[in-house]
Amino acid sequence: MSTTDSSTAEKIAARERQEKAEKDKKDRERCDKFVQKGLNWNVTVQFLLERLVQLGCPPPPGLIRCVDCGDKQAAAGFGVVEEIEMGTALQSSSRDPSKKSCAQTQQEINNLLADQRDGKAKLKLLPEIFLCQQHLRDETHAHEAMVHELIHAVDMCR
Repeated sequence: MSTTDSSTAEKIAARERQEKAEKDKKDRERCDKFVQKGLNWNVTVQFLLERLVQLGCPPPPGLIRCVDCGDKQAAAGFGVVEEIEMGTALQSSSRDPSKKSCAQTQQEINNLLADQRDGKAKLKLLPEIFLCQQHLRDETHAHEAMVHELIHAVDMCR
């Protein structure tokens, strides 16, 4: 490959990365707007959040967040985040919102449960809802996904 061909290929790759970053930013901003509108105006979302509080499970900060789900063909998902107390130190296995992985692996969860059974850790399960920012069709779709995932949170709290 000649130097010119290599330089052209690098420019094309750089432009594609920039376009993807711009699209990701636009998708994220759009999704965040949908979440805020749902939290502030959607009566079903508000009802389910109030229900969590009534059941003794106040939603943690950042309960609903937008993420890039890559090729995963889903609008949203639900999981739990564990806070682990080991001895006198508190460690949190909460996922970094900037990471692409949306949930812990089954093996990670099994290891945490085994540590709890053995008295090595104390787990507190907190709900975590993510919306796949690039797969949301519109605001209604986002709100339907939020409601669906909040129902899982209410069920977990019962």
